[in-house]
Parts: sequence; C-alpha cells; structure tokens
Amino acid sequence: MSHVKDSMHVDAPAAEVLAFTADPRHWATFMANMSEPYTISGDGGVDTQAEFSLIMAGLCRPHEIWRVVEARCDPGGGGRGLAIDGPLSGWQTWDCEPDAGGTLVTLEMEGTIPASVLGRVADRLAGEKLLERDVHHSLESMRLLTEWSPR
Repeated sequence: MSHVKDSMHVDAPAAEVLAFTADPRHWATFMANMSEPYTISGDGGVDTQAEFSLIMAGLCRPHEIWRVVEARCDPGGGGRGLAIDGPLSGWQTWDCEPDAGGTLVTLEMEGTIPASVLGRVADRLAGEKLLERDVHHSLESMRLLTEWSPR
C-alpha cells in the first residue's frame, strides 16, 4: 500500500475549486492516467460512482470504480473523500482551504498496485514514486484548468 500527500496553491476561490473537483464529468480532465468514464451515476455527492480505465506502470487496468463516500463543504472551504473499488483499491481525499486570495488544495491518496503489475517488492518501492508523480500531475492539471476557466 502506497500513501502520498501533496498540496498546491490555486488562484481561484475554494468553492469553485471544490465544485470543479467534485464533478465526476471533470475527473478525467485532470486525474493522471484516467480514461473518459464508461459510466457515471450521481453529481459528485455521496454515493456518486464513475467507472473508467487507469493506466498504471504502462498497463491498462479496465473497469475501475470510484465511489464518493464522504462529501463536505462549508463556506470557508471543504473537501471530499473517495473510496476506490476494483483491483487498485484505496482511497483519496481532496481538501480546499482559502489561502492568500486563492485556495490551498491538498490531495491525499493511498492505494495498492496489483502484484501482477510490478511484483510484490516493486509495489512498495516503485508504487509510491508512481503515485507521487500522479498526485502531483493531477494537482497541476486541476490548477491549470480551474485558474484558466472563465469566471
């Protein structure tokens, strides 16, 4: 199991950032290595589900299911938590807090890489590095898309 946490400042209000990241129709636009969804049910709130493919270590993992298990929002910021079902089980949380005229976005993720992808020893060693890279790329893509979106 690999665990990664990264943060990035976004020049957009917390409510806008949270609305963008909570919308399952946007997930594939900023989440690293995610295909367009096969199915989406829900609007980003609790019990929203999306099914898609992920590319991990160069291999396609079809039919991953992400399900929102917690959604919270308050006027000063907010966040949400996702459970990840399928071969790459795990979880992730997004937190958005007002910060210097924008938002500090923190993405924390924990997940497993199936042994058939990299092997048991490599799971711990390479898995964390792959996850770190993907978390950072996801935050960077989300930052660019929310800062450049018309307001």
